[in-house]
Amino acid sequence: MVNTVFLVKVAGYSGWMTLLYLIPIVGLIFHIIVSIRVGRAFGHGGFFSFFLLVVFWVIGYLILAFSDDRYRPERI
Repeated sequence: MVNTVFLVKVAGYSGWMTLLYLIPIVGLIFHIIVSIRVGRAFGHGGFFSFFLLVVFWVIGYLILAFSDDRYRPERI
């Protein structure tokens, strides 16, 4: 749960927005929005963010972790 709080903060939202994950349909939509914003903060587009951070999330987060991409909050 703590990693979800930090992921939401990386996406540019308050940590309290993590509570939206507890609401069934809203949580799924909010997860897609957070994933797109995290991908954008690392310099990737919507296609990468949706397919590799939502659908194939293991591969997508490994790419973000081990690539030379840098987090820049002004990209959000």
